[in-house]
Amino acid sequence: MQVAEIVSWLGRTSFFNGLEKDDITRLAQIARVSTVPADTLLFSQGDESDGLYSVVEGIVRIFLTADDSRELTIQLFEEGEVIGEISLIDGLPRSAGAATLTEARLIFLPRQPFLNLLDSSSQLQRQIILSLCERLRHTNEQVNRAVFSDLRHRLLVLLRQLALIHGRIERDIAVVELDMTQGTLAQMLGASREAVNKQIRALIKEGRLSVEGHRIVVHRSAREA
Repeated sequence: MQVAEIVSWLGRTSFFNGLEKDDITRLAQIARVSTVPADTLLFSQGDESDGLYSVVEGIVRIFLTADDSRELTIQLFEEGEVIGEISLIDGLPRSAGAATLTEARLIFLPRQPFLNLLDSSSQLQRQIILSLCERLRHTNEQVNRAVFSDLRHRLLVLLRQLALIHGRIERDIAVVELDMTQGTLAQMLGASREAVNKQIRALIKEGRLSVEGHRIVVHRSAREA
């Protein structure tokens, strides 16, 4: 990917959209582009920040790790989204881990060169503040959903989100077209595989869910639940 392509791509992200082309060009000049396979760990919770990532293609999951090593996926990032900006700015350890859910193409902006650019551009500083405020609002919405939702509802929300990112939404169904095991779903929900299996079996029995090989189909009545 050439500098001009990186400039075009970064300018389309929600995080950097609104910057002048000169600022985006400076960011592009320090960027590195890579393609990484599925299930690649980008960083762990507690790691020191070395930079931020922008997703060009694929899906990256953000997860928390408990003391007993269980993982809970709290967010999925797709094309056009930025990962790792909080610890990049404040210099504190990563507040969550990140790993690719599918093969992904990523743009990486290293921390110190990025901070040097930040010191020299008031517009970039304002853009970062606005983007962090937007991210905080989104995080608050996620916390509300996590606090007030049971496992069944969280499972349906996750499947619908996966369908939006890596599948399709039609009038009466949402289709998830990912080869995912129930163990992977359980890990992403921070639940046991047995508990997720129980919910899936119940939803299938109720006609709200169907499994067709590697495809999971969420029927309209389930999305309204």
